[in-house]
Amino acid sequence: MTHDALVRTSEIAVTAVVLVLAVLLLGSLRRMPRNRRWLVVLACLLLYAVIVVPGAAVLWFAAFPLLAGVYPDGVMTPRWLWLPVGALALAAVGDLATGGMWSESPWWALVVNGQLVLLLAQVYRYRRRSSTAERAAVRWVILGTLLTMASFEATQAAYGSIGEGSTGSVVAAQLAVLPLFVAVAVGVLAPRALDVDEFLRATVVSLGTVAALAAVMLSLNAPAWVRLVTVAVVAAPVALGMLHVADWLLYRGRPDPDRAVTRMLSALNTPNGQHDTPSTVLHAFTGALFLDRGRISGSWFEPAELGPQAPTASDSESFPVHYRGEVLAVLELPPRRGESTMTRRDRRVVDGLLAQAAPALDAARTVVALRESRARTVAAREEERRRIRRELHDDLGPTLSGLALSAAALATRTGDPEARQLHRELRMAVEQSRELAYGLRPPVLDDHGLVAALHDRIGGPDVRIDAPDHLDLPASVDLAALRIIQEAVTNARKHGAPPVLIRLRLDDGHLRLTVSDAGPGLPADVRPGIGMLSITERTDEVGGTARYDRAASGCHLLVDLPLEVS
Repeated sequence: MTHDALVRTSEIAVTAVVLVLAVLLLGSLRRMPRNRRWLVVLACLLLYAVIVVPGAAVLWFAAFPLLAGVYPDGVMTPRWLWLPVGALALAAVGDLATGGMWSESPWWALVVNGQLVLLLAQVYRYRRRSSTAERAAVRWVILGTLLTMASFEATQAAYGSIGEGSTGSVVAAQLAVLPLFVAVAVGVLAPRALDVDEFLRATVVSLGTVAALAAVMLSLNAPAWVRLVTVAVVAAPVALGMLHVADWLLYRGRPDPDRAVTRMLSALNTPNGQHDTPSTVLHAFTGALFLDRGRISGSWFEPAELGPQAPTASDSESFPVHYRGEVLAVLELPPRRGESTMTRRDRRVVDGLLAQAAPALDAARTVVALRESRARTVAAREEERRRIRRELHDDLGPTLSGLALSAAALATRTGDPEARQLHRELRMAVEQSRELAYGLRPPVLDDHGLVAALHDRIGGPDVRIDAPDHLDLPASVDLAALRIIQEAVTNARKHGAPPVLIRLRLDDGHLRLTVSDAGPGLPADVRPGIGMLSITERTDEVGGTARYDRAASGCHLLVDLPLEVS
């Protein structure tokens, strides 16, 4: 084909694409809500006319300011931008009326530079006022601008000029504007139909890598083969570096779904993650999405919240965690600060985390059920032991003692050897019943309560007990508390320093006890010994929690024991 034929063909192709986009934009006005979106469509049509209508280039100074001011929702933000937009439009009309004389005047540079105000206004709108969908629309325009600029640069590099000289230069320059026109239309028609961030990320990585490698090629003063080898060596590191740059520009360091899942699984494999799985899952979601608030709730655990103010149903989105047809938990996640909803990438991250959080929560629920079953078994065992000890002490013991006295009286009166043997056996039975009763539970614990038992077992000048006068506790709880405090005081006397303070309080259905000393505290690399393991085991038996407060001076053991098993 001849030069003129190729140029004409490219002009027809550009015009056809522009007409299709114009028809789609006009058709979208019917399904758009009745607002000022028609201003955006009008600005797009004026922008298209700059390219396809001969002699309409000056309309750029009316189309671009209007588009920059009202894109993408049709509202001029801030409102005072109507003044510069109107002034630039008047300048464009005046230039048309004077046959282009105004554009040749020295003051026309003010008109050209005045467009920067509109760009700064668009940046302000994007950061402070735009919703998530509106930001996606703007990113489509950024994508189209990058592709158009890259096309012009490629044309300049390939032909030495843009739109002049060779046929290729003219044709390439005409086609280079299409990415921008298509991107502007997509931003108006369906900004969230596709994931613009992925396209933008690929574009930034590709263009940045090509630009960096081209700079390396041009900066080396060496033979061609040396430059080619150098580019081949640095290509992969440069591409990886540009990938990190693109991730930071678009996502500000937020991890992709795979990295988010890896981080969550690593956190779940820690002791804290295994102990408090719902809270760990919540932190994994909020950390991956850069949220400052969040909430997780379920029927089998206490709700966990993050942030100074928990999200409400009106400003957050609920994500149920399903596993084998059952809802294990519900996550309530608000949009990121500055966003109105979650992005497509955010939802991919949430989907990936939900898939892995479900089996982890199911395993945690099973552990909770086993702990509760164990706590119920221990509670029933201790209540039965308390009942048996009281029956031995109150019923069987006195009965055997009475029989022993009768046998002693009979032996004294008759002198019968068999009567004396009966008396000895009954005395042995009395002692055995007393030992059996004492072995089941400490008598002082059932007879006088936990505080008296503490004074009896661990009392001394180095121990101070701060507790209510009367504590009515379940059998399993008072025994567990006694054994835990005994172990803690023993450890304090071995490794700490007096005084040892024991504090007991009833609060919200729990017995909260604290054992503290004035010693050096726990070392950072302490390995649990028999005493610490015993404390943990006895706490777990009744469904409680035990931890050490490392922030306080000395050693501080904090234990919560539930009074009732769930």
